[in-house]
Amino acid sequence: MAFKIAEDPTVRITSVFPPEKSGEIIVPLIESIACDIPRVFQVNIMNSGGFVPGVPENFEVEVPALVSKMGVQGIKTHGLPKPLIAHILRDRVAPVEIELEAYERGSKDLLLQLIMMDPWTRSEEQARKLLDEILSLPRCKEMRDHYT
Repeated sequence: MAFKIAEDPTVRITSVFPPEKSGEIIVPLIESIACDIPRVFQVNIMNSGGFVPGVPENFEVEVPALVSKMGVQGIKTHGLPKPLIAHILRDRVAPVEIELEAYERGSKDLLLQLIMMDPWTRSEEQARKLLDEILSLPRCKEMRDHYT
């Protein structure tokens, strides 16, 4: 079929590949910015505007945002129920904070604490063994040297 299209200039590519929306938002999003067509999209952005109360401002959140030539402007939400915020802080925020602190200090002990936080970890012995196995991998030399 593609060969016939090349031979016959009257055959339109759209007759073979009809234009259909894919459901992806990237083209309409770019169009909103480039052509100043204000639209609201669900996007992932930093919580720097406190769009989701209770989530730290240096974490990314998925919220509605007005997109236009002004850029992407998050829309503040009413927040989430307290138990859900507690879950986010425990399971998403706390591990990242510990991982960053472990890196900044070069602390192997904090890496161990990070592994201990994982619900799949059953014992400190298991966590130590995993950490030692990871650090003993040849490709992890730089990591092994960093964490003491």
